[in-house]
Amino acid sequence: MKTIMKIKVLALAVLLLGIGSCTKDFDEMNVNPNAATVVPATNVFLRGMMSITYTLFGERLDVYYTGSWAGQTAAIGTGDYEYRVDINNSQWRSMYIAMTYCVDAMRLAKEEGNDNLYAAALTLKAYAAHQTSDLWGDIPYSEAFRLEEDIIYPKYDKQKDVYAEVLAELKTASEMFSDEGGDIGVGDWIFKGDISKWVKFANSTRLRIALRMSSVDEAGAKAVISEVLDKPLLTDQSDNAYFWYPGITPDQEIWYERMGAADGNKTDQYRTNDVMVSILKDNNDPRLPVYVDKNKYGEYNGYRFYDGQTRDTMNNGNNVSHIGDRFGNDPEGFSPFMHCAEIYFNKAEIYERGLADGNAKEAYEMGIMKSMEDNGIDAAAATAFLSEPGVAWGAGSMSNLEKIRTQKWISLFKQSVEAWSEARRTDVPLMTGVSENYAQFGHNRPPFRMAYADEEKSLNINFPTDVVESDIFYGTQMWWDTRTGVN
Repeated sequence: MKTIMKIKVLALAVLLLGIGSCTKDFDEMNVNPNAATVVPATNVFLRGMMSITYTLFGERLDVYYTGSWAGQTAAIGTGDYEYRVDINNSQWRSMYIAMTYCVDAMRLAKEEGNDNLYAAALTLKAYAAHQTSDLWGDIPYSEAFRLEEDIIYPKYDKQKDVYAEVLAELKTASEMFSDEGGDIGVGDWIFKGDISKWVKFANSTRLRIALRMSSVDEAGAKAVISEVLDKPLLTDQSDNAYFWYPGITPDQEIWYERMGAADGNKTDQYRTNDVMVSILKDNNDPRLPVYVDKNKYGEYNGYRFYDGQTRDTMNNGNNVSHIGDRFGNDPEGFSPFMHCAEIYFNKAEIYERGLADGNAKEAYEMGIMKSMEDNGIDAAAATAFLSEPGVAWGAGSMSNLEKIRTQKWISLFKQSVEAWSEARRTDVPLMTGVSENYAQFGHNRPPFRMAYADEEKSLNINFPTDVVESDIFYGTQMWWDTRTGVN
């Protein structure tokens, strides 16, 4: 027994000695390679990009909520502006998480001395901030992402101030890109490290924002427009800011994941909206079969919103058309942050309204041709479309400005936050059909805004008291929404 005990004690002593001799290398040895504590800035940048993509272009926000409000998509069965506290909280939270990743990527890029990656992350953060503000209005921004400064309850900035800060950030970013600024790295799934395209994207986003605010701050908008029109902008399909998916699980396009069907037999509740389908049909638009599938009876038919919609047999599953394969049934599909067609339409409106000098007709027709090209329509069909009475410049009863806005709205399919924002800014297309659940309250337009997250109202002591929320989605209009007689 004593011999056994001596052996055990000796073994323990040797073990302890061995442990003691290894403690100096303990930190190096006890590292999980799958839980890195130092992450390259480009990896964090991609995480921010993916967070923005999966929130803004995910089925819940892009198809169900803002897609319905934009008059482009709908959900049969319910077809209403469903409000669920958990989902609403998650949309708000997800946008701020995404922007936080961008801020972290900027910090790491600065430590790495990579100016181009810093500028790309700043561009993406500003883009997300603009979209976030257009969803909710006033938001925390100037004091957000500053927890290390003990700012736990960031103040809410007025939307006009958010716009000013975002425009300044985009200008800073566009001027920071350079050939010597470093490689953006593997995290760039949009432009694959092409800094010239990032410059165009930053400038084009500035142009988008300037036009959005032009009816409420014309002088400020003109100043930005005059500067940006002399800068590189998105001009052709190779410039489009599209997030393309590898197409292999779990990295498949997010609309496909929800509504796609390998055999083409789509069954999902998400469908097309009558507003979109009717405009495409009325103008013999060759994009109709790209955007919209035929229903069970071989017809194109969209879901109609009005008080009585759930009793309308034309709104049932057999009668309402599914979303076209290019947008909803391609695992290797895309999420569109911005395309060049929009820039031509923006120029057309700017010229038509006299915000800058230029040829509005030429820009308008180029916007249509670029949208057609993007959707695989041949040049002959696209050119013929330009002669349609509701499309041709100077023809018919519709003003040229309304035509510009209509064609831009059509081109924004799958960019539902942007399409909804344009509809709120211009009332084009005019949408008076309101969801059954809200028509009873006398509303004559789709929602004005997203409802603020309940968790933000209860946790942030700086939540503003001057924001009115009526029937969840109505109340206070956006700063740039100057429409009257809407409720």
